[in-house]
Amino acid sequence: MKLKNKRRFVFFASVILLLVVFAFWYKATYSMDKASSYTINSTVLPTSIVIATQGSAFKDAIVTNIINFYKRDSVHIKTMDVSELQNLDHRLHTTIVILHTWEYGQPPQSVREFIYDNIKDKDKIIVFTTSGSGTAKIEGLDTMAGESIIENASDISDKIIEKIETLIN
Repeated sequence: MKLKNKRRFVFFASVILLLVVFAFWYKATYSMDKASSYTINSTVLPTSIVIATQGSAFKDAIVTNIINFYKRDSVHIKTMDVSELQNLDHRLHTTIVILHTWEYGQPPQSVREFIYDNIKDKDKIIVFTTSGSGTAKIEGLDTMAGESIIENASDISDKIIEKIETLIN
């Protein structure tokens, strides 16, 4: 009987070990890079846009398009990684754009917490979610979703800029 229990233990321990190894591999392979933080234009300008994002070619293209649209205007732009959202005082900014990937069936924890903590000001938050299906969204918000197809970055940027324009004008 002891040999049978020992085999069961070894089997279950092996399965658990494989699952843990798979989880680490999956996270290392498919998690987003950290986005760079920087500012454009003076912080004293009356209009301020924050773009919280994750590092990927698709999201970087969207951020570049938004910056190129506004960099010559009297608009302060701050970019940051979504993991830094907990340090953001949303009251100091006109608009907050969040670009994130749906991870493990939900948005990143920092995005969930930021939106939950600032739900009363959800009208100034613009969210674009990328996922494999292109349909995953945060419930209760007017959000956009799509797949990370680089050829679509310009169209997505235009839609986000349209929403920003509505908020700042």
